[in-house]
Amino acid sequence: MANYYATARSNYFAVKDRAAFEAWATEAGLEVLPGDDDGNKGRLMITPAPESELGWPSQRLNRQTGEWDEFDVYGELGGHLLDHEIAILFEVGSEKLRYVSGSAVAVNWQGDVECLDLNEIYNRASSKFGVPVANISTAEN
Repeated sequence: MANYYATARSNYFAVKDRAAFEAWATEAGLEVLPGDDDGNKGRLMITPAPESELGWPSQRLNRQTGEWDEFDVYGELGGHLLDHEIAILFEVGSEKLRYVSGSAVAVNWQGDVECLDLNEIYNRASSKFGVPVANISTAEN
């Protein structure tokens, strides 16, 4: 049995309170990196912590109970964004060549989320080329 390994990062975005954002990111298992060129100075990007190979986190340690709690990284991220900012979070991963996956999630400053998954290509190809989805083999197994 193979393990799933993911790589993920965001675009650069501005936040309301950098210290509060960095504290939240640490609790969420994220690494915060500052923009270093003229177009991104003062802006930040996030990536899962270096020791994570699973992509964007969906659980975090509850320090009071010692249990892992589910949380919505995308929804919580939106509350930190400066007005009219949009964070884009990319993730690609694979389980050897058995499964390859990818997604992009856009989050706005109000916590609204828009998702795009690479598997949507099957429906798009079916619609564009007039071939039933059932006649298109999947890129897995």
